[in-house]
Amino acid sequence: MIWRARRGARELDGLLMPFAQEVAASGDAVLLDDFEKLLTYPDPLLLDWVFGRRKPENPAMLRLIQLILKAPNRAES
Repeated sequence: MIWRARRGARELDGLLMPFAQEVAASGDAVLLDDFEKLLTYPDPLLLDWVFGRRKPENPAMLRLIQLILKAPNRAES
């Protein structure tokens, strides 16, 4: 999962890689499952979600994006 969190867009790497490590360490099965699903979406859509240009229709994905953006140890770009 951590390897798949590595994306082509630097902005996504800075957000997703640290969050993937948090998720893996947390042991939260629901969060892990939701994060695995998030990683199936294409980078352009993820970037739109992260930058607020679009909102995920799936409430679980919206919640996850909000958590990622609030994560304290995310890398600053």
